[in-house]
Amino acid sequence: MSTATFTRLQEGSTGSAVTKLQQRLKTLKFYTGAVDGVFGANTKAAVIKYQQSKAVQFNDVTVDGIVGYVTEAAIQRDIWLSQRQTVQQGSQGKDVQLLQQILKMADDINKNQGPIWNVPGGFGVGSVDSAFGAKTKAAVIKFQQASKLKADGVVGAATWDRLAGIVAFDLDASGVVENNVYDLA
Repeated sequence: MSTATFTRLQEGSTGSAVTKLQQRLKTLKFYTGAVDGVFGANTKAAVIKYQQSKAVQFNDVTVDGIVGYVTEAAIQRDIWLSQRQTVQQGSQGKDVQLLQQILKMADDINKNQGPIWNVPGGFGVGSVDSAFGAKTKAAVIKFQQASKLKADGVVGAATWDRLAGIVAFDLDASGVVENNVYDLA
């Protein structure tokens, strides 16, 4: 994996990293101000609003208006999730390929680290061919059952959310950010 240099962002920060932050917060509907590369009061307020929305989901998110590793990792994850399409049997393309790769990762994790999901024999997604066929549907249903989700074989927001955890498996927030985990997936 390639590594990135991470810069903590806070009120007073300027530059392209702030511009990217503002664009991403705008995409996630937390920021309505100008995308100008200046971390001012409006950007800080948007970061705080975002952190407050995540504090329940991720108890290690500190609500302080500063974008450190934990906040950055959560933003990257949410941007990644916002780019996922609902896929189901008959779907084809990049998101289906990604789904198949992640389910294969889950099988590898199960095989190498011991059973994390109680799925004897793994999910059995088959080949990574970008086509959502019967084998992929069966693997998705097994994953949904193991994740205590509605097991309908349709990969929507809730299923992608659980799959996102596999993408970052065994990494802390700094590992997610430094390794560009969600940019690579």
